[in-house]
Amino acid sequence: MKFKILILFLIVPLFYIKAQNKVNDYLSVSGPINLNQKEYNLVWSSHPNENYFKQEYLNPKENINQYNSMVLIEFVKGDFILKDIIDQKVSELQEMKKTNPVVNYQVLENNGEYILDFLISENSKDGKEILIAERNIYRYKLINKNKNKGVLLFAVSERGYEKNMDAFFGNLKANPSQLIETVGNYKLPDIEIK
Repeated sequence: MKFKILILFLIVPLFYIKAQNKVNDYLSVSGPINLNQKEYNLVWSSHPNENYFKQEYLNPKENINQYNSMVLIEFVKGDFILKDIIDQKVSELQEMKKTNPVVNYQVLENNGEYILDFLISENSKDGKEILIAERNIYRYKLINKNKNKGVLLFAVSERGYEKNMDAFFGNLKANPSQLIETVGNYKLPDIEIK
């Protein structure tokens, strides 16, 4: 049971369409979240089983199916070792890299927390063009409150699309650590499951 929940938490659904009208604040973090001089509001949430919660936040000018920047907060109840979660996610990325040379990542550790900075993409069928590039900064932290014991993920996802791919990669090259610092220094919300 724990393994299935962990897998659900770790797999990155890079490209998907959401069909949900009602948004629930399962984690008591309704927003707005202010990050990097932008405001993000809760736009989508999911609670597919008793141990897993996911909430996504966008700037009001953004579209959930084609966003430029998104904040994610996820929580999985349970007793976990963060290093195991990171190792499993890195294995997933290494597997993706075998067929996609764009995939890249780095792992940083600070005071018992981990940050995973990774780049993934959706490419054309012939593999010659990048259709969507996505950079994610995932910050993992163990939560040890009795009722809410588990792993908290606070993340920022940024995307580049065909029309702005050069600008996306140019910004990534010019500011490789800025987003890592922003996510790493952000005061994590106190979650409380409703």
